[in-house]
Amino acid sequence: MNSVEQIRRAMHAQPFRPFSLKLVEGSSFVVEHPDFIAVPPGRRPRDIACFASSGNGSDKYVTHWIDLGLVLAVVVPGDVMPSPTAAPPAAGNGT
Repeated sequence: MNSVEQIRRAMHAQPFRPFSLKLVEGSSFVVEHPDFIAVPPGRRPRDIACFASSGNGSDKYVTHWIDLGLVLAVVVPGDVMPSPTAAPPAAGNGT
């Protein structure tokens, strides 16, 4: 699953859970509400808009334009995904 599909899945999850976008250079952005991220329609958008609080309890937001090629991971707390390197359990008679 590519990053666009992962972002769309996280955006539309019911119930919604805040998620993070981790970028290759080490920064991350928390998406606190599904209205705080915009993904253009289409199969291969190039970038997305992410809206984040400017901090200090302010009701002002900053817009971040993120190149999807720089998204390393979409992290949804509580999402359990099997490790791609995990080996399947060995077959046997249990002895």
